[in-house]
Amino acid sequence: MSTSQSKVLKDINVLISNIQMKITGKIDIFTATVKAMNENGLMPIYGTPFLGTTIKLMKTSRIVKTINAIKGTQLKLMLTFENKQEVLFKPKWYLESDTIEGSVYAGKDRYNGEIIAFYISLILGLPRVPITVKRILDSTEIKETASLGLKKTMYINSTTNETCLYGKCYYCKKEDPVCTKSGRLEGAAMLYLPSNLKPRAQLHPWRRTYKENKLARWEKDNNYCKDVLAKYGFERVLDFVEICVFDFIIGNGDRHRYEVVEQLNNTILLIDNGKSFGNPFKDHLDILAPLYQCCIIRLKLWERLKSIKGGSFTHILQKMLDIHESVSLLTLPQYHALERRLRIVYATVTMCQKTFNETVFK
Repeated sequence: MSTSQSKVLKDINVLISNIQMKITGKIDIFTATVKAMNENGLMPIYGTPFLGTTIKLMKTSRIVKTINAIKGTQLKLMLTFENKQEVLFKPKWYLESDTIEGSVYAGKDRYNGEIIAFYISLILGLPRVPITVKRILDSTEIKETASLGLKKTMYINSTTNETCLYGKCYYCKKEDPVCTKSGRLEGAAMLYLPSNLKPRAQLHPWRRTYKENKLARWEKDNNYCKDVLAKYGFERVLDFVEICVFDFIIGNGDRHRYEVVEQLNNTILLIDNGKSFGNPFKDHLDILAPLYQCCIIRLKLWERLKSIKGGSFTHILQKMLDIHESVSLLTLPQYHALERRLRIVYATVTMCQKTFNETVFK
């Protein structure tokens, strides 16, 4: 193992320690977590000592207000804690074992995908996913804290006596509500970024057309990368390659936009990962188009990828999940898919190496 790979594993061990750490006292943990954000993203690559406590607080803090977050195509709630910290909540629509058939962007968002994407971003050294945890709301909590607008979309199912809500969004409708199960509503709670760090959305150059009979240029032109390099520059294209590796591993083919934060050195954040982990038996190779069309990758990411081979990837992920969550957020086929996709990334980089030699690594 190389010196750089040993350092990667050391950084990952620090991360695991940070996730385990519990800080007590009068310190404002959420403010401290925000202050830790830097040019690498939403935390240092090796983590922050506030991480474990922040995760715990996001899972347990008392909610004083729940409103409908109306932006976007799917139901989302905005939860406000008693210290005024806000988190975005995406409800659970599917069982973890459900397989989503169809296109790479089929189905509703997967709450577990949002949570797992956060942990995988840390493992890959791309800490650009907002801290995301599993949060369970009970029906009484929802009713007592819901805004008037949200209450108008809530009702009691006469058959099950469960609380249901359908909210307001592009695809929201009364006929398709999410309902509590045994009085509980599970979902993913994501740390909402402070107003001074609002991301600015840009169209992704490798976005899909979302039209069944119409291909995007990148889907039919293998020389497409030359024009992207000319327009965006070398460093930004390397960013796109990092994003595609992350998205391919989690199975997210719905990255039609990307968000940058000027105050964090124009870092691209990895926001909205709900279309991941839909089908563990299918690999959408075209997600890797930026990698195999441009044949470049940052050396630090490559060293990171090599450090987690041979089953280490899922072992590290399960070790992290076991602290605050549960390894059962993913099924065994999904864990197998992670390792398989990692090997496909290795093979793609090896193919590029044979074609362009060491110029692949930057």
